[in-house]
Amino acid sequence: MGNALLKLHIEAPGTLYKNPDGEVSPSLAGHAWMELVRSDGTSIQAGFGPSLAKTSVASVEGKIFESDRESYAGDSYFSATYVITEGQAKALERFISLPEEYGFDKAHYHAVTNSCVDFVWKGLQQVGMNPERFEGDLHPMSNIDNFSNLKNPLIPGGGLLNVESRDVQPVMEEPMVSPFNDWWWAAPAPWISVSPVPAEDAYLPRGTITVGPLSPPVPVQQDGTNYADGTGYQ
Repeated sequence: MGNALLKLHIEAPGTLYKNPDGEVSPSLAGHAWMELVRSDGTSIQAGFGPSLAKTSVASVEGKIFESDRESYAGDSYFSATYVITEGQAKALERFISLPEEYGFDKAHYHAVTNSCVDFVWKGLQQVGMNPERFEGDLHPMSNIDNFSNLKNPLIPGGGLLNVESRDVQPVMEEPMVSPFNDWWWAAPAPWISVSPVPAEDAYLPRGTITVGPLSPPVPVQQDGTNYADGTGYQ
């Protein structure tokens, strides 16, 4: 029998995802999930997300998924593998089964306050690998360095076995620009492309622009001066 392992996975934005209804579409923000490999070689996948496809940033019904490896196309963009003890494996398995007993709200998913990232970091807390109760960086891709530098206090040397990172496979023909470009690490975001606004067309109608399901509507001033604020327009 080998060691128990904890694998932390990150899926890149733009990765094709098959939702529970069988519909395939690009992941808007990417995803973070974890995998427990028991010492006997059997494993458990655990990722938190909306039970149905979300259409806004509002809180929706949440669900623990056990099939993220199959649901996301190809191998994960990033994976970090840590050696853990049998006791830690049992604690993590209990957390995955009953997260509400540890203070995690599995009934409600919210992209900002109760997301896949929050779920993984809450799990890490239960095995002593998140003693400061860090809730993670908001966007999954921003957690790569965090996941790479964890320490398991029960394993000499910290327990890191290996880190893997792979090229993102584009899923759209034309490059896209996200309003959260610094979060997206320039990965393709499937809802908006750059569209320059000529100076002579600055007199635009007052109103709002919704640039993506995770962003608020942006007011447009009469003279168009803030047309680039928070949007993909330049």
